Amino acid sequence: MGEELLSMPDTVTPRVSIVTPVWNAASYITETVISVVSQLESTDEYIVIDDGSTDGTTALLEDLSRAHGFQVIRQERRGEIAAVNAGVAATSNSLVCVVNADDPVLAGLVRRMKRAFQERPELVGAYPDWRMIDASGGSIRTVRTASYSYQAMLAEHFCIPGPGAFFRKDAVAGEPWRDPRAEGLSDFDFWLRLGLNGAPVQRIPEVLATWRSHASGTTATIDGSKLANAKIELVRRIFARSDLPTDVQAMRGQALSAAYYQAALLGLRHSGVPSLRYAAASYWHLPVWPKLAHQTQRRSMTHLGYALLQPVSGWCHRLIDPLLPPRYRRSRVLAQTFGLE
Repeated sequence: MGEELLSMPDTVTPRVSIVTPVWNAASYITETVISVVSQLESTDEYIVIDDGSTDGTTALLEDLSRAHGFQVIRQERRGEIAAVNAGVAATSNSLVCVVNADDPVLAGLVRRMKRAFQERPELVGAYPDWRMIDASGGSIRTVRTASYSYQAMLAEHFCIPGPGAFFRKDAVAGEPWRDPRAEGLSDFDFWLRLGLNGAPVQRIPEVLATWRSHASGTTATIDGSKLANAKIELVRRIFARSDLPTDVQAMRGQALSAAYYQAALLGLRHSGVPSLRYAAASYWHLPVWPKLAHQTQRRSMTHLGYALLQPVSGWCHRLIDPLLPPRYRRSRVLAQTFGLE
């Protein structure tokens, strides 16, 4: 009887809290704020953490908060992870979404996520498909996210939930929402911890969020060597836990091999990454991989060779790139889809 009640749809519409950490995003914050507040009901809340901005963001937030009635918390510059944790800690609703300052959400996101959690009260997370946009907001491509699989995330080393994801903030009780040790990967680290014991997470197959690719974004400015090491340490921390289910413990070799492989591939984008050492470690942890669910995550000698030969491989590729079929373009290398249809 108890299990039947847990699975019944909730008749009360969930309340949500949305948190935006911001530092020097005057060019984007207005668009993002409007995209959020236009979707909220009176029982929802929006909290913006101003992480010591110096570029005019603070003045913009003062005007926007007066006009739209949301909360702004200002703190000295402590970094994105600390800003997210401060924002989530300040929320009063159990369902939370973190929206980056430069990533406006699309119409219908909040309503659709509320419906998902209302229909399945047992959910601890839900995430939509999303659109990659450029600095001016133009569409680059639509990303159809994979169906949720904790095993795939760990074994293939990629974060399935992306922008627009909602989660129950008490699902990682006693642990930080964003771990300061996982700089550049704190969202991936969070979802690996959230789903560790089989907690249900659902994909919503609708395009309801965006992620902006631009020169001043975190992804473009992060140190490649530091990020590569963070990938490996993230997986090591997971397997150092004392509460691992047996099926997760059995994935250690594959998970570490995939982490080292993805660390090696950062040499595609960043100089100074010891790709050869990481590639060797990937094969040492697991010489032969099983067939993986997602083709872009499979170990590819083409991608590894490209990373090992950087920067020469990149220079040569740029020269001939205009002459190549689309499947062999440099952009396909960076997306880890070189040669794939």
